[in-house]
Amino acid sequence: MDISSRNILIFDIETVGDVFEELPENVRSYLTRYANTEDKKSEIIESMVFNPLTSKIAAIGMMDYGTGKGCIMVNGENGLELKCNHENFNYITGSEIELIKKFWDVISARQYNLFVTFNGREFDCPFIMIRSIFHRMKPPVNLMRSSDWNFREYHIDLLKELTFYTHSGKGARRKFNLDFYCQKFGIKSPKADGVTGDMVSKLYAEKKYQEIADYCIGDVLAECELFRFWNEYFNI
Repeated sequence: MDISSRNILIFDIETVGDVFEELPENVRSYLTRYANTEDKKSEIIESMVFNPLTSKIAAIGMMDYGTGKGCIMVNGENGLELKCNHENFNYITGSEIELIKKFWDVISARQYNLFVTFNGREFDCPFIMIRSIFHRMKPPVNLMRSSDWNFREYHIDLLKELTFYTHSGKGARRKFNLDFYCQKFGIKSPKADGVTGDMVSKLYAEKKYQEIADYCIGDVLAECELFRFWNEYFNI
C-alpha cells in the first residue's frame, strides 16, 4: 500500500463511564437485569465505559502524520490551562460536544483520507460516531464505511493488521494491548509513565485533566511509532 500521497491522521480516544448511581432507576435495572451476583453487577458497571450510550469521551488525541503536529483535547473546564511538554502538540479543554466538533472540523479542513488507530475499527471509530449522533451532530465522514474486512483503503487499524484481521484467543493471531506490542517492538509504551487506561475514570472523577492529557499523548505517539514500524516492515 503506497501511503506517500495520503493525508494521514492518527487518533485515539479515552472514555469514562457514566456514574451508575446517577442513572434513572429503570435504566439501572435494565443494565443489570442479568446480574445474579454482586460480582456480575460490578462487572457490568465497569464495562459501561466501553459503550457510547453508557459513557462519554474524556479525551481525543490527534496527530498529523505528515507534519508531526497534533493536539490533545480533554473534556474538562473550558479554557483550563494544561502544560504540554511536547513542542509539536498543544492541550485544549472543553465540553464533549466541543471536542467532537473540533475533531470533525479538523478532519474536514485537512481532508484526511487515511486514518490510523489501534483497535479503532472496534472501538474509537464507532464510539465517536455514536457520540456525535447522541449530540445531534452529523459526522462529515463515515469512519465505519465498508465491511470489517475491506476498510483498509481509508483506515489502518494496527491491531487488525497485527492479527491479520481475525482476532484469536491464542496462537499467532492472538491479540495483545498496545503496551505489549510496544514493548516487543522496542517502542516507548504509553504506560511507561505509570498511568494505564483503566485509571482514566478515576482521574476524570478527580478532575486530573493534566494526567489524562499526558496519558493520551503517550497513546498517540506510541501509535505513530507503531505505524512507522508497520509501514517499514509490514506494509507489503
